[in-house]
Amino acid sequence: MTVTGLDPTTGPLERLTPPGTDSHRVLAIRPPSLSGQVIGLVANGLGRGEVMLDALFDELRATDDVLGVVKVVKGSVSIPPDETDWGRLTRSATVAITGFGG
Repeated sequence: MTVTGLDPTTGPLERLTPPGTDSHRVLAIRPPSLSGQVIGLVANGLGRGEVMLDALFDELRATDDVLGVVKVVKGSVSIPPDETDWGRLTRSATVAITGFGG
């Protein structure tokens, strides 16, 4: 069994991996605009977070020439997206927004 811990208190990732570490985590470069992007929307499944993300996407689509959306609603607030949804996000989305309902 694998356990993945999610800790939102760890702070932001460094822009580059520090020398001498074996970490492969780096912060993605922010695109200059959303035009031409496929937006990933990740909702935690609580409250009206999904509705908020849908409304946000409608606003972004009205102001930028976005190519599409990949929408994921997680099974629980305390877990990452399931393997199928994670695959869809990483294959198709070029930027992502997460939303937390409550």
